[in-house]
Amino acid sequence: MGTRNNLQLDKLNGVASVISKIFARLKDSCSRLYRPGMSAQGPIQVISDWAGGRNIALGATIISLLISILAFKLFAILFALIFSIIASTLIFVIAKTIFYKPKEISIELDGENTVLSYVKDVHINGESEIVIHSQPGYGKEKNTFVMLQLFDTISILNCRNITSITDTSYRDITIKYFHPVEGNYSISAFSNDGDVAFEVIEQSADQCRIEFLKPLRKNVRLNFIPS
Repeated sequence: MGTRNNLQLDKLNGVASVISKIFARLKDSCSRLYRPGMSAQGPIQVISDWAGGRNIALGATIISLLISILAFKLFAILFALIFSIIASTLIFVIAKTIFYKPKEISIELDGENTVLSYVKDVHINGESEIVIHSQPGYGKEKNTFVMLQLFDTISILNCRNITSITDTSYRDITIKYFHPVEGNYSISAFSNDGDVAFEVIEQSADQCRIEFLKPLRKNVRLNFIPS
């Protein structure tokens, strides 16, 4: 009897765990679209980045609206609502699949005759990856750091020895780097807006995963320092 109850409890815990992960994923997806501190144009920028440009997002939105209007004329309200949501989602995914191209960005750095360049790729599931393919001072004689802008969409303001950044959710990022430090190192964070609270989830010689805690700062600098 006790074994059967334990099995049922294990099943319930398993189902609860799956449901919790689904809700966490939905929360992360919604928080990408809007979160406290985001500008009024933030949601539009997020959708544009995800779709691959404003024209693509605008075209998909117009087609979605036309289909929704037609659905509400032909079907009952509940079915029309469900149909509109599914159809709109498919339209955006199809538009992204056909037209999307990663965004290439170049930033001229003050005081140096070099340019920081990177490619920002946003995947179907909303996860984004920033791949740095050119940067100044790449080497062991330089300090490793990255300056991030976290609101609206994650972008890089400046960096050294960073090779890529993966944005799992707007607060959970993985940073890969060519680290100039041999052995142990620590990570510190700084912002002009106030103290930066974060937690290191994973850390190895060539990458780390960091979760930023609330309150979130707009601009953050992460420094990787020899212990």
